[in-house]
Amino acid sequence: MKKVKLIRDGSFKLAIMSMFALFSFTGCSAHPSNAGDSPVQSQMQTDSVMRAAVGDSIYRIIVEAKKIKAEEIKMTNDTTQATISTEIKVQGKMIPLVQFIISNPKNYDGDMAVYGQFMPCFKLTFIRKKESCILNFDFGLKKWTVCDSKGKGIKTYNLPSDD
Repeated sequence: MKKVKLIRDGSFKLAIMSMFALFSFTGCSAHPSNAGDSPVQSQMQTDSVMRAAVGDSIYRIIVEAKKIKAEEIKMTNDTTQATISTEIKVQGKMIPLVQFIISNPKNYDGDMAVYGQFMPCFKLTFIRKKESCILNFDFGLKKWTVCDSKGKGIKTYNLPSDD
């Protein structure tokens, strides 16, 4: 009887409508809006681990790359002098994916000492205007190296997994 009386009375409808009004005026936000930030500026905020690890100049080349070349390096013997490489250009729509994979904070955890000669089997070359940098990967040693445009190693890091 009481339910019927509340519905006829209208106070139940008033309570429901006031709850909807209350919920519509309250908002939920987990992160402040960065509407005024440029895309590069917002990436710099999210990729602070990468930026601190490789430095501003290398970070900018990787993040703002217009071209990426991927190269598989096969050794003909046990030396780095004799190699066969297959180079492909990364498609434009895949560039953000490669940049996302490289920006994983686990990639910059450290450089644990391992015994063996670093012999890259995969190489990524990031090109931005007239600047470039090279990332060499040795999956056998689980290492990767950030190099300048001439191939000189700047920093070496551990690969977090076999993936």
